[in-house]
Amino acid sequence: MVRALVLVLTLTISVIPARASEIKVAGVAIDVKSFDVELTKSLGGNDRGPALAVLRDGTVLLGGGNRGGSIFAWNESSQELKLLGEMMSKRERIQDSRFAITDIAVLSENKNIANLLISFPRLAQSKCVEVVVFRATYDRVKNSLKKNERWFRSKPCVAISAVQHAAGRMEVINSRSAYLTVGDLGFDELPNRAKRGDLGSVFQISKGNVTRISQGHRNQQGIVLFNGKDLLVSEHGPRGGDEINLVEQGVDYGWPFVTYGAPYSQGDYVIPGKTGTHEGFREPLKQWNPSIAPTELVQVPTGKFGKYSGGLAMGTLRQASLVFMRYENGKVSDTEIVNVGARIRDLEVLPGQRLIASTDDGRLMIFSSPAN
Repeated sequence: MVRALVLVLTLTISVIPARASEIKVAGVAIDVKSFDVELTKSLGGNDRGPALAVLRDGTVLLGGGNRGGSIFAWNESSQELKLLGEMMSKRERIQDSRFAITDIAVLSENKNIANLLISFPRLAQSKCVEVVVFRATYDRVKNSLKKNERWFRSKPCVAISAVQHAAGRMEVINSRSAYLTVGDLGFDELPNRAKRGDLGSVFQISKGNVTRISQGHRNQQGIVLFNGKDLLVSEHGPRGGDEINLVEQGVDYGWPFVTYGAPYSQGDYVIPGKTGTHEGFREPLKQWNPSIAPTELVQVPTGKFGKYSGGLAMGTLRQASLVFMRYENGKVSDTEIVNVGARIRDLEVLPGQRLIASTDDGRLMIFSSPAN
């Protein structure tokens, strides 16, 4: 049984005014505004930008902060940052940015309440690490956050010394269910399917029910239900071999048996069976070698981004870029990598056919175009 946590906080933080710049996407001028939200970064090791969710009125929810478990609300018009509450106890994390809120999903909302799912890797009482998802309620009148029941907990619980690749990205299906990615957590017995349990998989989750959709993934940092039909994930390979996959029920995508990448060293936590190939397993729709370190996937708003309107956009860490792609009939084409000068941690769509990204240096970047 989960004990409800209710926090009512009135802290409001003013942020530095926006900075403006411009990029080109398929020859179309895209205006970029950057807003400083540095207090939402998670610290310890490499700084990590916040998780994002967007409500219908444009309110942006951010998950992270110094201790990794804070939820903030941000408003573009006032440029104010409000601390709503905490999702993680001190026991559940160490001072390491890997232990931070990974994603926020909005199941439903009205003018008073937003019903959320929040995912993060946590330190269990046995001092090992598991990926969890809790439902939470955001009271928009009282500016408070209530932590409700747990929807998911991954098994096995992995030794803290190994932990990486938690994933934890979510895509809402309806007001009662969502898709969830779980990475391989750096588990050294991953080749043993019986021992790997939930790791390296995509699930459909709801209250009281968990169904595995696919397995054989490494670190799925992006997920989108394209046109409400095709479930796509982006994932990190090892040294090279980053991928986009079309996820289908019952399919094994091959990790760690095959990869288009290469091992970092013979001392890595797991050595892939075959490199430079996906022989015997489902081929990715797209792969990058060398690595670009892909993050969140979104469907591009229509009519504003040239030939990529209605296509795909994806953040990257290594390339400090956005990747724009056309996606039609199960194929990715016309890829364009656009440098934006920051490591993109999360990416969402704002009202007004705009994109919003969070960055590891503590900014929100809004991308908009007047083009039709």
